[in-house]
Amino acid sequence: MKKAVVFLFFAMLIVAQCNKNKQQVVNAPGNENTQTQATKVAPKPARTEVATGEMKDLLLALKRVHFAFDSSTLAPEARKALDEAAEKLRTNPQVELWVDGHSDERGTTEYNMSLGERRAQTVLDYLKNLGIEAPRLSAVSFGEEKPLVDKPTDDAYARNRRVEFRLMRGDVQLVLEEGDLLDDQGKRIGN
Repeated sequence: MKKAVVFLFFAMLIVAQCNKNKQQVVNAPGNENTQTQATKVAPKPARTEVATGEMKDLLLALKRVHFAFDSSTLAPEARKALDEAAEKLRTNPQVELWVDGHSDERGTTEYNMSLGERRAQTVLDYLKNLGIEAPRLSAVSFGEEKPLVDKPTDDAYARNRRVEFRLMRGDVQLVLEEGDLLDDQGKRIGN
């Protein structure tokens, strides 16, 4: 029995040494063609980076549009954000967007779905008036179903009363930035 264990130990040692030598030969310069499937080194995973500086222009950054309580009227800050969005959409004619309308949790589910639809349609109409072709935009309402902040606070209500954009089609990365928040009366919150 001892002889069998000693023999097995030496056999494993020889196999390990052969594998080590084989790996050294495979990785030696000029021996690239001698690689076998068993000794190929796996490729490194792709690295992702955040675009900055001039490369950031490859991203399509749009701002969320916020509304006052129970309103689908565009505030001056929202119009400015949509003017900028229209310019970016004109320079990226392949981009098509979902225009998603949202509300805060106050009100009935049915009413909030209707309010979200009116908000989305207001933004869609504004962009169409700025020259963005209608087939590139589709309005959708989520009402109160997809809050950004799930709390019953004034700040949460202001963040949730919004229209935001989703990429339907196009070869860009869509980035949503926070737009100007409005209180219940439609006055700008913050700076």
